[in-house]
Amino acid sequence: MSGAGSAALNTSDPTPLYHQIYLGLRHRILSGILKNGERLPSEASLADDLSVSRITVKRAMNELADEGLVTRSRGRGTIVSFRMPDQPQAGGFASLMENLQNIAATTTVDVVSFDYVSPPAEVVAWLGLAGDALTQRVERRRNREGEPFSYIVTYVPEAIGRSWDEATMTSRPILQLIEEAGHPIASARQHVTAEPASALVAQMLKLPVGAPLLRVSRLVSDENGHPVEYIEVVYRPDMYQMEMELHRRKDDDGHRVWQATQ
Repeated sequence: MSGAGSAALNTSDPTPLYHQIYLGLRHRILSGILKNGERLPSEASLADDLSVSRITVKRAMNELADEGLVTRSRGRGTIVSFRMPDQPQAGGFASLMENLQNIAATTTVDVVSFDYVSPPAEVVAWLGLAGDALTQRVERRRNREGEPFSYIVTYVPEAIGRSWDEATMTSRPILQLIEEAGHPIASARQHVTAEPASALVAQMLKLPVGAPLLRVSRLVSDENGHPVEYIEVVYRPDMYQMEMELHRRKDDDGHRVWQATQ
């Protein structure tokens, strides 16, 4: 997909071709390679470039439009409509995946360590692994405009993690890599707590030991309900905020309860 700056399609990959096109374009939009207001190549041009049908390209474009990343109109074509968010970076429960993509698009990554290890017992339990299973364990630091933003430790089952290497993780969101490995993301369960910075985290985030941090632990599952990632992240509270909009509704028993907006 040279006109849009995307890599060639992998015809041996079980991921449908339209979804490969969608993932490639989405990554370039969210990472800022394709900028707000930029016109994408026509369906005919992309179809010819990729040796696929226009229907395949159209389906990928429609998914981008449904996600709000592009606008489509007759006469103007397909225009990127994603604008980088301003600081502070917000993360909300009701739009978790979108916010994770925004964070990936507005920060850079340093890979601190990359290895395959026997994970802690709690990670084995979260991921539903056999006791002797290995996981890909990666430590990363995200930076925003040159300042440390978060410190991240991820665990991915070995069979999935072998689909990419360490270098790839400096430029590609891990959720996209998991999807390209054949595991479309469907759900996530997370816990949010506050904790003081340990000596290691304080060094990584350039903070005093004991400084307050926001800690998020998250289990991500694919559309078959299989856990595909366990992640622990600590954020600097001066650079990250979590928002949640609540509405009061009646439940099935007629009781008024608070619910997060979906």
